[in-house]
Amino acid sequence: MTCRPWLADQALRTAPGRTDIALAANSGAYNAGIAAGAALGALVLPLAGARGTLLAGGLLTAASCAVLLGGRLLGGHRHRL
Repeated sequence: MTCRPWLADQALRTAPGRTDIALAANSGAYNAGIAAGAALGALVLPLAGARGTLLAGGLLTAASCAVLLGGRLLGGHRHRL
């Protein structure tokens, strides 16, 4: 939950004139991530058990970190305000 205020702040900086839409999109994306994680867990748990669910979560976390770091290394600071 520690990233949520930072993400909301970034959404407000990206769309300063439309803060209501920016916060709604941020909230929707946050909730969609929770739903996707729950769905993935529901699919993996019967097939691979608790250890498989942990492994799937760890792999998704590592992949998302790689995407974020790759974006920063490839010049993802274009919208710096």
